[in-house]
Amino acid sequence: MHHHLHQRAGRAFGIAAALAAAALVCGSGLPALAAPVAARTVSARTVSAHTVSARKASAHTAKNSRPLLLVTGDRLLVHAARGRQAIAVQPAVRDEAVTGLRFGSQVLEIPTEALPYLGRGLSLSLFQVSALEKVASGGRLPVRVTFTGRRPAIPGLTVTKSAAGSAAGYLTASSARKFGAALERQYRADHSRGQFGNDGIFSHNVSISLAGTSPAQGPVPGFKMHTLTVDGRNLAGKPDTGDDVFVANADNFSRFGSLAETDNFFYRGAAKFSVPAGHYWAIATFVQFTGTGGSLRMVVLPQFTVTGSHTTVHIAEKSAASEITMPTPRPTVDEQTTFEIVRGGRAGGSFSYSSSWSGLSGWVSPTTRKPSVGTLQTYTSATLVSPDHVTPTYAYNLDYPGPAGLVPSQHFAVQPADLATVNERYYQDVAAAGGAWASFGGTVAQLGFEFVPIINIAMPAEQTQYFSASPAILWSNETWTDINDFSGGDFDDLRAYTPGQQETQDWNRFPLHPAPDTTLGGAAAAFPTQTSQFRIGNTLELGLTPFSDNEFGHLGAGFFGNGNTPVSGSYEVDQNGVDISHGNAASGIPGIQLSPKPSVIRFVLDASRASSFFRLSPSSQTIWTWRSVRDTSAKVPAAWFCTVAATANSFQLIRQCAVQPLLTLNYSVAGLSLRGLAPAGAQVIDLSAGHVQLGGAAASTGATAQVSYNDGDSWQPTTVTAQGGGDFRIAYNAPAGVDVTLRVSATDSAGGSIRETILRAYGVSP
Repeated sequence: MHHHLHQRAGRAFGIAAALAAAALVCGSGLPALAAPVAARTVSARTVSAHTVSARKASAHTAKNSRPLLLVTGDRLLVHAARGRQAIAVQPAVRDEAVTGLRFGSQVLEIPTEALPYLGRGLSLSLFQVSALEKVASGGRLPVRVTFTGRRPAIPGLTVTKSAAGSAAGYLTASSARKFGAALERQYRADHSRGQFGNDGIFSHNVSISLAGTSPAQGPVPGFKMHTLTVDGRNLAGKPDTGDDVFVANADNFSRFGSLAETDNFFYRGAAKFSVPAGHYWAIATFVQFTGTGGSLRMVVLPQFTVTGSHTTVHIAEKSAASEITMPTPRPTVDEQTTFEIVRGGRAGGSFSYSSSWSGLSGWVSPTTRKPSVGTLQTYTSATLVSPDHVTPTYAYNLDYPGPAGLVPSQHFAVQPADLATVNERYYQDVAAAGGAWASFGGTVAQLGFEFVPIINIAMPAEQTQYFSASPAILWSNETWTDINDFSGGDFDDLRAYTPGQQETQDWNRFPLHPAPDTTLGGAAAAFPTQTSQFRIGNTLELGLTPFSDNEFGHLGAGFFGNGNTPVSGSYEVDQNGVDISHGNAASGIPGIQLSPKPSVIRFVLDASRASSFFRLSPSSQTIWTWRSVRDTSAKVPAAWFCTVAATANSFQLIRQCAVQPLLTLNYSVAGLSLRGLAPAGAQVIDLSAGHVQLGGAAASTGATAQVSYNDGDSWQPTTVTAQGGGDFRIAYNAPAGVDVTLRVSATDSAGGSIRETILRAYGVSP
């Protein structure tokens, strides 16, 4: 399926105005520091911390997640991770396109078939992430319907309350898919006619909105308007009907976008706009449907001028003559291809438009002249996977920024010398057919609003991934054990690869245990990371992420769970032996007030999760002790931040804090299989004891370890040998067929210590 921005003629205000109004309704108002990006088909996205809501970087867990339901049956997973906000989308049907739309700080996820009905039967609030977060409850989407005359039947809607001209009700995940299927059928029919929102689902003036939101009111134009006609011709050179054209002001996007319509459809060859005088750019998207797919052709007009009372410009579908191709060294199937154009204005920020698809051929019109007003940048990217039934699987993650100011030819030769190769090993103790992975990446500008597909993989498994390698391109992966409830898995930091680089990454390798936020440095520092444990004056902030693996840069699922995977936890903080704070860690650990005097802090973190998928490492208890002092002069470097201070219209990353010197442990069990089992007999575990990043360099002074084969009812000794530099080797003999519960302790020269107990940390083969 294709995707592009739709907007009906006669709408009271444009996309940007709707977003501004949504900001008032939904309470989000942070400006974007990176170039705003709009309209990308998604399955997963990251948004820079600079664009997320200004609440305190809440996480203190890797994934502060919440599943959301769209009216079409698509599901969103929104979570805070490493100072960025990530949104994963699970489409209701395979190969469905979903548009991500952003102007300023607003974030929306809109399935393609819903776009032309925004303001013509479907409220913007149904796709506005912050609004959905406020009403999410038990997997239901509460909606309000208004209509004229007799109440119509809305596919999938359960009505709970009805009155003259209005009704309240809800959709579930299954019933929303029924609504989405009906909407898709209507979209195809309406596209051929060039008319949207007049009949079918939307007869009787039906309008569906998110419960608890109000209709947005747009501003009134305050200066002289002129008529702009875009003449559109199809491949046969005939007047086009039903395809989309988007127009934006190149002087200042908000000057036109917030005052008049920015998007329209061709009807009998013409799409009309009412615009102020100035410089503009446009992109038209032509779609051809066939029984097995079709084509998507994007025609770009980089710049034109509106001066007189009536200006006409011309767009021909046949000028999109450059097909997007990325031939790879190994056979592949197109999982998703994306073309994005970012057009910066002379003032007032920028707006971008992109299309992503699978199952279609994509074509673009190259340009030869740079615009004289503002900036233009394109990005072409793709996720290509191995054909079905190929094992082990492989995938190509490709990204090609275009030259500044031009739309280039879209043929990209994929050369092995330009790629990095990563062998991915996915550990899983209980076979999980519903496992999944996502790999997102691009330049710093792209990562402000990035989308990639979520791809199923049965776990445990091995897979080879190839990445476009360049210092300017960053990549980050995420995995899920069970995509049905978005449970388990790990989230990676951003990494830059060099051409020809080869490495291995272990995902979910046992034992699993709490881990702090980390950064790999380099270009990844463009997205500052929140330190997991810090002190601002006398306020202590703590947050480490349970169920993390032992790969540097990874963070686990933390306290994220739902009815299928209940997760629980508790914490306690003592100062000089006195309990000063305790509670439910799964709800987040609040700031803790300390005495201003130097003291010894003891922090206990318990975490458990219950699921048939998580037999090994299902719970852990970690106890840290360290000496803490008030230090008002301490400051973290630019790659890090402590918290966020915000007002109604601005925000600031706070870096004045003292990172606390908590010890960390990492484990490497020799001979561990992907099922989390080591051979019976002699056991060797390499243990690394260090500190959280920025947490000091006090030398490790010792380590001890015990094991249990009966979930901690009794303990057996081990031999621990120091290897130098904080590394230790644990050795013992284990009988066949047991699960090993670990209890490990380490100390440092500054008086700090850590003691960690992991229930059924790993298993021993029968």
